Amino acid sequence: MLLLFPALSRALAVPQEKEKTALGSLTSVGEVYVNDSPAPAEVTIFSGDRVRVGENGSATFNMSGKGSLKLSPRSQVLFVGKYEYTAELEAGAVVMNSISGPNGLTLRIGNDVLVPSTKEHLALASIDRAPDGSYLVTCSDGAIGVLNLQGTAGQFLQVGQAVSVAPNGELFPVMRQDVTPVSSAKSASAARKSRGSFTGWGYLGLAAGGAAGAAAALAHGGGKQSVSPAGP
Repeated sequence: MLLLFPALSRALAVPQEKEKTALGSLTSVGEVYVNDSPAPAEVTIFSGDRVRVGENGSATFNMSGKGSLKLSPRSQVLFVGKYEYTAELEAGAVVMNSISGPNGLTLRIGNDVLVPSTKEHLALASIDRAPDGSYLVTCSDGAIGVLNLQGTAGQFLQVGQAVSVAPNGELFPVMRQDVTPVSSAKSASAARKSRGSFTGWGYLGLAAGGAAGAAAALAHGGGKQSVSPAGP
């Protein structure tokens, strides 16, 4: 029936197109796909877009005034654009560079969300997803918080600190020597075995209220947490 009324067909399609919001731009080299279609050298990314990087590709997503996300080969990211988080890492490894505060770029990893601290100018972290669904998060600059989606608990990492995030969202501190060129799967496994305590780490308990509201509180208080590297 819609074939007989092309104007009606276009009218029905318009509301769906309006639901998508432009989030930023993606620059890519080599084997990169947006929604399974080969990506041009530069393209606008909308909410709902999925970016996949092949073995011989690389890509960088830039969100004006918020930060950037560098995608490594064999990685995949879903750009959501929600209030709770900007994007979700589905496979591979990325480097997240976010400005400070609740307006910065945020990234979902499993049942947790990475948020920057308001007390630092920026937050720089590398995130690696292992085949078993765990994540290795390493802070390279500033301070970054790992907050569960329910907004009930979180932990802040400062420069040189790392944490393994289990598939169920549980956090395990990783010693600095465990972060160096070992596969993320081995690092995550070692962290779960050693487990240890969070003494000296910025571990925060937050009132319930969801990740969106708690992220701001977590980010705001992160700079006041005294966090010392867990290794020598």
